[in-house]
Amino acid sequence: MKQKEYKIGSFRKFAGKNMVFLFIILSFTPMILVSAIILKQFEKSYHEKTYSHLEELVQKHKQHIDHFLKERLANIKYLAKMSSFEDLSKEHYIALSLKALQQNYDLVFEDMGLVNDRGLQIAYAGPLNLLHAQYGHASWFKEAIQKTQYVSDVFMGLRQRPHFIVTVRNFQNGKPWVLRATIDFEAFNRLVEGIRIGETGFAFILNQKGELQTKSLQDRISNVEFYLNLFKKTDETQNRVHIFERKDVSGRDCIYVATFLNNGEWLMVYQQLTSDAFRILRQTERKAVLVLLAIGFCTLMIAIIFSVMMIRRISNS
Repeated sequence: MKQKEYKIGSFRKFAGKNMVFLFIILSFTPMILVSAIILKQFEKSYHEKTYSHLEELVQKHKQHIDHFLKERLANIKYLAKMSSFEDLSKEHYIALSLKALQQNYDLVFEDMGLVNDRGLQIAYAGPLNLLHAQYGHASWFKEAIQKTQYVSDVFMGLRQRPHFIVTVRNFQNGKPWVLRATIDFEAFNRLVEGIRIGETGFAFILNQKGELQTKSLQDRISNVEFYLNLFKKTDETQNRVHIFERKDVSGRDCIYVATFLNNGEWLMVYQQLTSDAFRILRQTERKAVLVLLAIGFCTLMIAIIFSVMMIRRISNS
């Protein structure tokens, strides 16, 4: 009889322990599965939202920069069309034209010059002494004399500081001449510097040779070839925004967003550390895990208390 009671008691204890275990499994499994699904969907949605926001931001600035360049070209193109070669050759005329443009466009135009077919600047308006400057061997002039309109890369030139120019070409008695204007480098940089998100996001522009077309970022860009090789793999559709994640030269995970400017001559790159871009997501996930742990602890306590009560009832029955 005692042996029978002992077996029954052992069975009750075993059944009670299994009941505790089963209750915990049944309580935790749905919570873990549902939480994992919700967090996964939230993470996916947040990634898509972040990507969409960055694409929209870069596309917006691409349009602003391209519009800025086209508008500056249109300004001097209109001037070249409405003025004769003789008019533009006069010092007071080109000076008044430059002043009018500066008044209308917040000093975006730094100076202006008329260059003949041999590369000699025969008229000039601006703060420097560049009248009769010789540009015959300058790379920008060789391009400008062959094209109806042209936007140069950033270069040092005679003024020994970074700048770029816009030009239009016209003809006088069958000979080409070029009207050129220097664009304020700081004003152009402000368009690019406006792309900043978080603590690590920044943007810059490269030409096809890998030369920076914006302010020097040598503290952040240590290997320009890395960017050129990176974007050679992309589809060079000028109106498309490319976005993907890669490790930078230091091995850190980064988001890269790139698009082509100036009719495909320049590449604008936006870069941000992935940890910075998804900082809010990670913070939310950590908070969610803490909440789940709190809920799990409460569920575990309830499971243990409930199971102990059931074991006592079974033992007393």
